[in-house]
Amino acid sequence: MKIVYVVHEFLPDYIGGASVAVFQIAKDMLARGHNVWVLAPQRWLGDEYPSIGFFDEKIDGLSIRRLIFNPELAPNPVLYEYYNPILSVYAKDFLIDISPDIIHIYHLLDLSSSIIDAAKDLGIPVILTLTDFWFFCPKCHRIKSDASLCGENSSWKECIHCLKEENGLYDRIAREFNGTMMKFYTEEVISNNKFEFGLINNRQTSSLLVAAADRWPFLKNQLEKVDQIICRSSFLSKAFLKKGYFPHDFRVLTHGTIHSAKLPLEKDAISNITFGYFGGGKKFKGAHILLEAFKAIKSSNVNLKLYGDFPSTQYVNELYRIADGDERIDFMGYFERRELTKVLADIDILLMPSICYEVYPVSILEAFANRIPVIATDIGGIPEIVRDNLNGLLFKRGDVLDLKEKMERVISEPGLIQKFRDNIPRIKSIDEECDELLDIYKKFL
Repeated sequence: MKIVYVVHEFLPDYIGGASVAVFQIAKDMLARGHNVWVLAPQRWLGDEYPSIGFFDEKIDGLSIRRLIFNPELAPNPVLYEYYNPILSVYAKDFLIDISPDIIHIYHLLDLSSSIIDAAKDLGIPVILTLTDFWFFCPKCHRIKSDASLCGENSSWKECIHCLKEENGLYDRIAREFNGTMMKFYTEEVISNNKFEFGLINNRQTSSLLVAAADRWPFLKNQLEKVDQIICRSSFLSKAFLKKGYFPHDFRVLTHGTIHSAKLPLEKDAISNITFGYFGGGKKFKGAHILLEAFKAIKSSNVNLKLYGDFPSTQYVNELYRIADGDERIDFMGYFERRELTKVLADIDILLMPSICYEVYPVSILEAFANRIPVIATDIGGIPEIVRDNLNGLLFKRGDVLDLKEKMERVISEPGLIQKFRDNIPRIKSIDEECDELLDIYKKFL
C-alpha cells in the first residue's frame, strides 16, 4: 500500500505530539513493507530557502517532501492561512508523481485545507485525524492572549479580537470595522453568496474581514469532504459536535505509543523525589504554574527537571527569574527521542500543568508506558487518561496552591507513587494502532 502522511511539523526540528505520532506510525508502516511518504511544510526562514518551492530528504529511512511558502507572498494572509491555492499545486504535483492509495492528514497548519482538495481532485481517499481545534480555532488550542479559555459559544468576531494582540492584520480589521459594521458587512457578503476566492484575494481590509468571517463555514465544508474523520479523544469529538461539525460518521481512535523494553524497578518508598516536566517554554504548557508551586514547597528532598526547548523570549526569561536561586530546579533542555526511556527513568512523576485544552497528550502515554505516574491539569482530554487518585493526581487549571498541595502529598505519603504505578493501565502500542488504521484504510481501497 502507498500511504502519504500529512503533518504541520516534523522531526528533527519539531518534537510535538503530532510530529512524534506521525513519525512512529510512518516508521511502523514502513517496517511492515508499505511505501510511505511524509508531506510537511518547511517554515520559511529567509534567504536559506526559496520563497516558494520544495525539497526532499530522508529521515530514519522515511521519505519526506517539504513544501516551502513565504507567507509575505500571500495576497490575503488571513485566507491563505486556511486555504493556500499555491501549495495545493505543489501538493498535487507530488501526489500525481507518487500516486498514493491513501492520504492520512494529521494537521494542516502552514499547509492549509487546500491539501484536501488536491487529494480529492485526484480521487485519493482522505483520512483525517483531528489532534486539536485548528478547524475552528486559528490558534489551535482555544486559549486567548490573556490566558483565559475560549468559550463554547464563541464567534468569529471573538477570534478577531483574540488574534489582534499578536497579528497586525487582525488589529487592522478591528480598528477599521466596529462590531456592528463587521456583522452588517459580512452578513451582506456571505448571505448573498458573494464569497468568491478571486474577489477577496487581496489585502483590502474588507477582504481580510470576509476571509476571517468565512473561516469557520469554509473549513466545516472542507472537513465534510474527508472520507474518514478520526478524533484523538472523546473530549475532542464532543467539542466539534457542539460546533455542528461531523454530519457524517467519525470515530474516536486514541494514540498508541512505543513500549519500553526495560521498565523501572518497584520502589516501596522514595527518599528523594524527582519531578519532571516536558513542555518546554510554551506559555500554554504552564511551566510558570509549576515553578511557582514548586518554589513554595519547603522540602529539600525534592528536585525538578524541566525538559524541552526554552528559547530566549520574555516568557522564558520570566521562568528563569522565578527559578533563580533554587538549586533544586534544573533546566535540562532538549533531548533526542532515542533518549526518552533514559530521561523517564530519571524522574519519579511527570507533571503536566497545561493551561490550554490538551486533547490526549502523547507525553502522558509515554510516561504511563514506562510506568511513570502523572500529576496534570483537570481539563480537556487529560481526565480520560489520568484517573485522579488512582494512577496520578489532577489539579485545578492554573491553581498554584492546588498543584503545590498535590505535589506535597506525593512527598509526604511514602508508597503513593508505587500505588499509582500499580494502577497504570495497559497502554496501546504503535503496532496495535497501525492495525486499527490499516483496517480503516482498507475500507477505501
